[in-house]
Amino acid sequence: MSCLFYQAKAGDGLKKRGLKRSETFLETAEDAVSEALGLKERMDKAYKNNITWDYEERMKGSTNKVKILKGYLDGDKNSNPFYLEISTLESADKIAVAPIKPKTISKQDKKVLKNVISFYK
Repeated sequence: MSCLFYQAKAGDGLKKRGLKRSETFLETAEDAVSEALGLKERMDKAYKNNITWDYEERMKGSTNKVKILKGYLDGDKNSNPFYLEISTLESADKIAVAPIKPKTISKQDKKVLKNVISFYK
């Protein structure tokens, strides 16, 4: 029997590379969003909170891969965006792990969490 797993990824618009814990599979969409927000917190710390996250933009993608949040360094929308992404994988031989938990969650982050959970229901 195969199970549905989630994976969180964050894209660094300045370094043009993705951030994720390799071979990390999560049990629920809520865990995946928590992991993504933890990666967001790490990027914010690395760039000294100069990333402006666009909470007004809608999620884009399918249930296989959806970008849940975009951000721009110093709010410059002409620059390469930072992003948070959730993808799904169906597998029988993977083991779920505990997600990275962000230290603080803003009201907007809670709204993103709620939207993603309802998207995957």
